[in-house]
Amino acid sequence: MLYGHDSFGLGHLRRCLTLAESLRSRLPDASILIVTGSPCATQFPVPDGVDVLKLPSVTKEGGRYVSLRLGFGLENMLRLRSQTILAAFDAFEPDLLLVDHTPVGMCGELNKTLASAKEQGIPCILGLRDVIDSPLHVAREWSHPNIRKALAESYEEVLVYGDPRVFDMRREYPVPPELRERVHHVGYVVRPAVEQKSSGKTPEVLVTTGGGGDGLDRIEAYLRSLVGRKVAWKSRVVIGPLADDARAQAAESLAAKIEGVSITRFDPHLREHIAQADAVVAMAGYNTCAEILASGTPAVLLPRTTPRREQFVRATRLRSFGVAECLVRSGLTRIPETVNKLLEAGVRPELRVDMGGADRTADIVAKMLGAGVSSESISPGGKACSQ
Repeated sequence: MLYGHDSFGLGHLRRCLTLAESLRSRLPDASILIVTGSPCATQFPVPDGVDVLKLPSVTKEGGRYVSLRLGFGLENMLRLRSQTILAAFDAFEPDLLLVDHTPVGMCGELNKTLASAKEQGIPCILGLRDVIDSPLHVAREWSHPNIRKALAESYEEVLVYGDPRVFDMRREYPVPPELRERVHHVGYVVRPAVEQKSSGKTPEVLVTTGGGGDGLDRIEAYLRSLVGRKVAWKSRVVIGPLADDARAQAAESLAAKIEGVSITRFDPHLREHIAQADAVVAMAGYNTCAEILASGTPAVLLPRTTPRREQFVRATRLRSFGVAECLVRSGLTRIPETVNKLLEAGVRPELRVDMGGADRTADIVAKMLGAGVSSESISPGGKACSQ
């Protein structure tokens, strides 16, 4: 059973689906249940042997969780979600629980399920993206007694989905001493690379903000920057399924007036488009950046800087390796010039990183379940990063 709270965006769901695909490849007879709060739980292809249980969705308003569609207060929503997760766990009877990102779930909604797993002797793994937030925020979060207790007692392994030569969680964050020996970097969780871009065509730039819940200002800035400007590339713009409908319609109307721009609300095949594009303009979420790294596509990253510093930290780190440009709000007017610079430069500097996180996680799960292991389980860091 895989759990991802997914209160905002698509990242946790997409990562869970990638992991489920690798788990099914490694354990072809396994049944896998993904429990997620994503509003888009049914919009992505699901591998054979995998099903998705959607929790009632939440979003954030003013930094607080609220129900996305139901007229529930947070307390009632948490009770509903918590009891649903526990009921699914008890009925599904998994042999292992893999938790994505949140050690105790959203606002502690996973506590009862973790207690049930411990009582039954069912192993639990916590999977974390490499960049979580600023060190100060992570220190505050991990110092909460409930989270500290879960980190110390609930998880047999803590897998970091990244390469320590790009971002080493054990050095960047105040990892509790009782947790340090169980923290292992396994590589980025990303599906295998697909067919690369073809030569001899008009360059194509992919513009995406992931789920789109907070990225429309970047898409609007990109489109406005093209009005009245002749550029040497075509644009494929993916707004995102969580975008505000009225603003999305306005963006579509603006795009219709600009030559060489196609626009859509949702595309489940962004990974393929990233690999085939000549450049990408995107926010700096985990999945998008992992797919950019895997594809070798030059990128202009437009990270959010609040309420978490995660995207900004990731974007500036990738910029330091020379594989991406990074523009924050004050620099959004420079997107066309920056895209043109990347296209004129052609092939970006090489950055070799460990992309085996999905398969290595599947190997670790298989070993814990007594199904043997087909490759090295814990990554020493993969290939060195080089330029």
